[in-house]
Amino acid sequence: MKRPIQTTITLSETEAKIQNLLVDYCRHHSETYPNKFPLELRITGGWVRDKLLGNHSNDIDIAVNHQSGEQFASNLHEYLRVHNPELHLKAIHTIKKNPEKSKHLETCTTKLFGMDIDFVNLRSEEYSDDSRVPIIKFGTPEEDAYRRDATLNSLFFNLNKNEIEDFTGKGLQDLQDGVLRTPLEPLQTFLDDPLRVLRLIRFASRFNFIVEPKTLEAMTSPEIRESLTTKISKERIEVELLKIFTSKNPSYGLRLINYANLYSRIFSTEELVLATPDVVTKLKASCDEISDHVALAATLHPIFVDVERTIQNHFGREFKRLSSIYEYHNPFWLAVILFPYRGLRCKHLPKDRVPSPVAKILMRNGLKTKNYDVDIVTTITDEYVESREILDRYFANPKLVKRSEMGMYLRKFKSFADLNIFFNCFIDIMENLKTLGVSTVGPVPVIPDDVRHHPEFVYTIQKITNKYSDFLEYIDDEGLSDADKIKPLIDGTRLTQELGVKPGPWVTLVTEEILVWQLDNPDKGADECLEYIRDIAQRYVAEEQARVAELKAKKGKKK
Repeated sequence: MKRPIQTTITLSETEAKIQNLLVDYCRHHSETYPNKFPLELRITGGWVRDKLLGNHSNDIDIAVNHQSGEQFASNLHEYLRVHNPELHLKAIHTIKKNPEKSKHLETCTTKLFGMDIDFVNLRSEEYSDDSRVPIIKFGTPEEDAYRRDATLNSLFFNLNKNEIEDFTGKGLQDLQDGVLRTPLEPLQTFLDDPLRVLRLIRFASRFNFIVEPKTLEAMTSPEIRESLTTKISKERIEVELLKIFTSKNPSYGLRLINYANLYSRIFSTEELVLATPDVVTKLKASCDEISDHVALAATLHPIFVDVERTIQNHFGREFKRLSSIYEYHNPFWLAVILFPYRGLRCKHLPKDRVPSPVAKILMRNGLKTKNYDVDIVTTITDEYVESREILDRYFANPKLVKRSEMGMYLRKFKSFADLNIFFNCFIDIMENLKTLGVSTVGPVPVIPDDVRHHPEFVYTIQKITNKYSDFLEYIDDEGLSDADKIKPLIDGTRLTQELGVKPGPWVTLVTEEILVWQLDNPDKGADECLEYIRDIAQRYVAEEQARVAELKAKKGKKK
């Protein structure tokens, strides 16, 4: 599909100032060193692509001929110190290359007119037969363009000449056609830097671009799957996944990852060697399930979104609110992907005293996911069985669930109880439609109309979301929307004072009993609560004192 693109690049006021300053410096350099090659600067990569698509971009990477990025920035710093002291570069940071993790390029970062600028030299890369670590050399603009991940990312904007350059001859056309294609042979391009596979998937899901067939086929290479996790750091993989999950079309990104069969490598269970035999069997079954599970999720999610955008009930309004919370996108998709591992636990390291949820291990050690997301996903997937039990009881007959049960259940999910409900609704839809044998969709940006508007799919989604809409109204009516913020009427300090005993683990148990009573008696106060809890608290204290005495007696016998 043809896309309208700009034929020229219009600079913002700040960008124009940057261009004028840099071109002036290049002119000064040529006048100072007439026998040296003249400096030529090109803005590369995403900035050019985004500008041609009519989008703003703050990501300015500038390629320098005949100098390293660090050398150029240092010389520019000296030039500004003399000629424009008010614009001197306050800080210059060099990011070293790390070939073992496919970070082949040294870049130098600084600020100009408040904008972050990365300087790097034009480069060429040579690979030997026995090593995937490239030999980096100064290159020509054409050599640099052909080493990029995609033709539409190999476009340059020549600052000296004020013109767009398309050295591959395909970048502008592919950008207009919405096609992702590697400038060189795709398999070799991906082997040089396996992260390029995820980068292309990210661009596809961000812009709804298709991946050219030969490039798409190269993504499925077993060698690429292996090198992705051996050559690329977990942190860099996690960054690309985050960008895919928060993109314009995340389900398309999931379909592409699934097509390339990358989930088994990204979420590899090979390191879980301490798992017991029964868990190993379940891990294998879960791993085998992931591909079909993700394919179904990626097919149904766009239909789910379509339906919810047209519904005006409580769930529809809540869906719009949750969809706008950027921080929820990543944990939602991680929870969906890792759902097959729900309930599975094992030890990861010999020093581990107790088994941990497998989903938690895969995120923390396999992806280096940030703690906030790990906490959300682990809780949602680990509590799924209880979620189904209480939700199924509620849907069968709301009167079967006490207010305290629902309140204590919601409190487990802290501030993300709303995301947990949304997640359970989507899984509910998947489980219902899985029995219908839904034909999953391959690596294409848009779900075909016969699937997207299938009457039975739409009806099932509407029926299930209507149930959850009633459930959300019940939560509001019962005053449980902020259940996690409810404070006990009697805190630990008052408890210990009233009973005349020292605090201990019993306080936590009694506090939970207080919260249960509060939830079932929302119209009663602290004095009535104390009257109710006193005998219960004394029983917990007595039990704890008995346990302590028993432990002391055992220690005495050992002596």
